[in-house]
Amino acid sequence: MYSKRGQVTLFVIIAVVIVAVVVLAIILAPRLTKPKAQVNDQMNPETYIADCINDELEHMVKTIAEQGGSLELKNCIFYKDICRTYLCYQNIPNTACVNQEPMLKGKIESRLKTKLQQENIIPNCVDDFKQAAIQKQYSIDACTSPQFAVILIPGKVTVQINCSISLDRNDEHKRFTTINPALDWPLYEFVITTGEIINTEILNTDFDPSVYISLNPWIDIDKFRSSDEIGTSKIYVLKDRVSGNEFGFALKNNYWVPAGVL
Repeated sequence: MYSKRGQVTLFVIIAVVIVAVVVLAIILAPRLTKPKAQVNDQMNPETYIADCINDELEHMVKTIAEQGGSLELKNCIFYKDICRTYLCYQNIPNTACVNQEPMLKGKIESRLKTKLQQENIIPNCVDDFKQAAIQKQYSIDACTSPQFAVILIPGKVTVQINCSISLDRNDEHKRFTTINPALDWPLYEFVITTGEIINTEILNTDFDPSVYISLNPWIDIDKFRSSDEIGTSKIYVLKDRVSGNEFGFALKNNYWVPAGVL
């Protein structure tokens, strides 16, 4: 009698366990099963082309920022193995430096655009997207000579592209006329800060980073002096405390000749 009762109890336990396993499987199955590649199968030129462009643009932005807004090394001084462009320069004694790039923002935008054009980055990225879409059985019509502009805005380097793209597959129809990649990079803020430093140097012959940092806690400013036969150069390296991105430049300002030397 006890044996039969034990068997019944065992069967009940097994049944409960089986039911629990089935219920658990039903609940967890959607989470454990990988979703079908519907999202990956759908082509989005805005995401695809933006990622392609930003991979190349980030290297250019880093270089142009470290070199004071220039991609070509001309009038510059080496600091930490990087040649920092003189953005304000004067070698005449007792004279304030002259701002070499009063339109720095526009010049940087133009230089980045030219570099993207020279390396054919945007047409190549559009063509890469076209080939990827064809592999996924899309019919695609895409521009071959996209027009674009590079614009610095707070916190971002944007590339505004005019390019008509049509995608068709079965009942899926997509049309795009513009693509606007945006690289997270504080180049705009660095340009604004650089202008304030240069203006202060011209007016007051020097700039105090500690005062500026206390009012703008997002940034660190490293200041270095280097003397030569015609005066003292100052190298400024601006650093975004969050991203670690840097902008470096140099200036040569107000070489004061001691009394009686001239």
